[in-house]
This record gives sequence, C-alpha cells and structure tokens, in this order.
Amino acid sequence: MLKLLMAGRSGGRSWFGLALGFCLFAAGVSGGSGVAATAEDDLNAQHLVMIDDELVGDPREIPLIVETGSLRLEVVLEAAEGVRMILYNPSGLEAKLDEPNIAVTRVAGRHSVLLWDPRPGPWKVRLEGRGSYRLRVTTQGDLFVCCAQIFTRNQIFAFERSRLVIGSEQQVQIFASGYTIDSIDVGMVDQRGNQIAPVPFRQNDPSNISGFTILLAVPSQPFRLKVEGRDLAGKPFRRIIPPLCIPVKGTEADENDRQAANPRTIEELRQTVTRGPHRIIRTHIVHWSDEPLLTPSGNQIGIRLRFRATFPTEAVYSPYPILHPDRIDQGYTGALNLRLQRATVTPSPIGMNGSAWTPGSQVRFGAGIEYDFVVDLVPTYTATTSGTAADGKLCLNYRAFSQPETRHRFEKEISSRKRMRFRFNVAGSDLEGKATALTEQTYIPDIWWQGLQREGVTECKF
Repeated sequence: MLKLLMAGRSGGRSWFGLALGFCLFAAGVSGGSGVAATAEDDLNAQHLVMIDDELVGDPREIPLIVETGSLRLEVVLEAAEGVRMILYNPSGLEAKLDEPNIAVTRVAGRHSVLLWDPRPGPWKVRLEGRGSYRLRVTTQGDLFVCCAQIFTRNQIFAFERSRLVIGSEQQVQIFASGYTIDSIDVGMVDQRGNQIAPVPFRQNDPSNISGFTILLAVPSQPFRLKVEGRDLAGKPFRRIIPPLCIPVKGTEADENDRQAANPRTIEELRQTVTRGPHRIIRTHIVHWSDEPLLTPSGNQIGIRLRFRATFPTEAVYSPYPILHPDRIDQGYTGALNLRLQRATVTPSPIGMNGSAWTPGSQVRFGAGIEYDFVVDLVPTYTATTSGTAADGKLCLNYRAFSQPETRHRFEKEISSRKRMRFRFNVAGSDLEGKATALTEQTYIPDIWWQGLQREGVTECKF
C-alpha cells in the first residue's frame, strides 16, 4: 500500500493538500441529491459488487468474478423478509454451503456466506422474491484497486470527502496493483449496479504501473467508480470503489464548498486521456546478469547488476532496480537490502550529458531502442558522506540499526557466512509480478563487510 501511495503523481508534478467538503457516502439511496449519508462497511475491502435495489417479482442474477489467488470471498445480503439468495459456483451448480471452508450466518434481515480459498472463476448470485435489498460482495487477494483521490488547484483529498457539482469536470486519481494487472478500464455505475458511462483515463506515467488519472465528468445521478480489466493470467477482474457520490446542483454548493479543478490541468487531461481498456505500459527487461562489485583494490563490497531494457513509447522512465535477499528470516532488519551507488546507461538517453544516470534523471528513453544499464549496488548499512552517490565516499551508517533490539540481529546479518541469492525487480518493468528474478551468482554478506573494513570505510559522522 505504501508503494502505491508514494507513487501518486500527475503529469510529473506532485500534489499535496487538505481535505475539503463533506463526507458523502450513501447506503440504500434511491435517488436525489441529499446530503445526509452513512459510511460503507469497510473502506479497505475489495468490492466485487455493491448494489442497493428492489425486487418486484422477477429474479435477478448478479455475476461475480473470482480471480486466481483470492484468499476469501464474502457475500452479504441485507434484505426484506421476502428476498432469498442462492449462490452458484463456477460449474453453474448451486454451491454447497456445508463444506469446511464455508461459514454461513443468518440473522434477522441479514444472510452472509464466507468462503475461504474460493474456487476461481465465474460465480453468480441469484436473488428471488420481493422487497428492497442491499448486496455487498467482497474479496481479499493480491489484486486490489483503492484510494480514489480528487485533485484541485492546489489540494488533494479523498474521494469519499467530495462534494461534486453536476456537470463539472474533475481530475481523479486511483491506485491499483499494477504488478498483478495486464489491462484496466474505468467507468461509472449507479447504486443499482447499472452502467452509467465509461470514464476516460491514462496511466500516470510509463514508470508508474500503479497510478492512473481519470477525467471525471460528474453526472446528474448518484454514482460509484467501477474498475475492470484482465490480470496477468488473462483472466477478467472487476472492482467497485465504495463511495456512492451524490452530485449536487451548482446552486446548492457554497463557493467555498466546491472542488475547483485547475483549468489548465483539465485541458491537458482532455488531450491525453482516452477511454479504455488500456494495457499497462511496462518497461521490458531483455536479459540481466550480475557479478561481485569490486573496488579498485579488488575488495568486494556489493553487486554489479547489468540489464538490457527496451521501452514501448518515447517517454521519461525511472527503471530503478530493487534488490533484497531471496530468503528473509523473521526479524530481518533490512541491512542487506541493496541501494544504488552509481549507474551508467548506453546509448545515452535524450537529454542526458555523459553516461552517468540516476533514477531521478529527467531524461527520455526512445521507443524500441535497447539500452544497456550497468548498476553498482551496495548494502543499505552504508551511506554517502559527500558529493553525489556516484562520486561520494562511503561510510557505515549504524544509526538506522542502533536500537538495542535490532543491533544484535543487524550484526548477525552483515557478518553471515551464508551464501545467498538476491531477488530483484526493476520499477515499472515486466519483472514486477510476471517473473521471479534472482541473481545468477550467490553472495556472502561477511565478504562485503570485510571488504568495506579493508577499504577503511568508517562510521558515518552526520
């Protein structure tokens, strides 16, 4: 989750701010633009279905898409006495609710079914009878969509704290687990689950596979955001973002109460967003290799990683490599994670002078060109004393591991004689989620520690 929240950018600019307006959640709203509302059950739940409606005689069947890797599925029906729920499994048969991985609860006006390790595939809920009902279906797994946020001129606030004016256009950002998703689409549905309209959007930037910016034209009726697409296995998924937003007329919103978007940003979005589905843009890693990182005097102090990458479109990318031990024991301090010390790339990207490269470099990589990266990485218990990471001297940063409860584990980790491989990925690349990338070589942490000692690297003084 932290990764997703830190990735929030739009057009290369960071936005910060305070929340405005009222919290407008609604449950069981049949129409209108009322202000009074109640919160949804769980803002962190991944909702497959959110419907508030009424049966007037004809049954209704609601499809459910359960992805591979889902840990649990929960179906909750709150309804009048005359409404009955039947759950069907992917074989099209009525689910047997007496199995060990299923818990069923029935109390007055509420019927819930909880399935652990549900079978992936197309499930279905059938509702029969007469009366009003509220159906919520949630899941838990690796695939998630969350955290819709609205951006104004200089502020950012949660989508559920919105007071949107009918007919206005808003810049909205959502986050998704891009490392599990291949393609994505965004739309709006009403409280009955019916489609209202598609929503144009774009990936924040090619290096951010988890952030998406949408151009929301606020409708005249209550709505929720719907996100759907296909996962990396090519299977469909669907998510409903919980807040039911109830737009208001311009005359009903105080001037200080309106979320005024930046007109220049809205105009830029009109030029860059399109309707989906969109396949997530990813850097392609052609191949990689690794070797010990040696000092000029021959001491081993880390890993030199080489990888070749191609980019699908000409744009600014940040293919930052992230490495950590393949097997992490309980109580791991993080001391053996690796950080970038220096890197080069050839051929030189557009806008870069010389061969030195950092992930923060605002340079453009061309489409379809093979770029060769050579990246030197050192353990995180080191730091740079002065200058840039490329030319500064190393020092030993014990401060981060100085707490009594972590110091012993830290010393044990850095002096270990155990050979280990390192797991790595490259930010925004097809290694995230699709492959398990491991170093070809094995490394002994104590050799790095002894190498740093022989180089005369001392404790940091800052």
